[in-house]
Amino acid sequence: MTDKTRRKELGYNYAHSHRPMGVYRIVNTGNDKMYVGSSLNLDGVWNKHKFMLDIKGHDNKALQEDWNERGEAGFRFEVLEQIKPEEDFVADVLELKKYRKMLPDMESKWLEQLSPYGERGYHKQK
Repeated sequence: MTDKTRRKELGYNYAHSHRPMGVYRIVNTGNDKMYVGSSLNLDGVWNKHKFMLDIKGHDNKALQEDWNERGEAGFRFEVLEQIKPEEDFVADVLELKKYRKMLPDMESKWLEQLSPYGERGYHKQK
């Protein structure tokens, strides 16, 4: 197998494998305020938040203010719950739709349990 064929095979396998999926929280270690979210890519979502916070472009203004004050060292990222995929290999990205549908209920459960509103978090009560 040539290097080019091997790279192509590795790229295909990566594109059709599952990323860790589920619910996470970002915790301000100074006051324990938290931001709860969900994603089909738990590895990538923390990088996405950090990038948006670093460029001062995050949607959550309160989290942005605390990040500006404390920096990355003042926060930690935690996975609260992961989805266990039914299959090892994703033949079509549309197969991820069933997992995407699971995330809002999972996130709601954690929002109810942790109540990250007001002094406890960065969410606004709906």
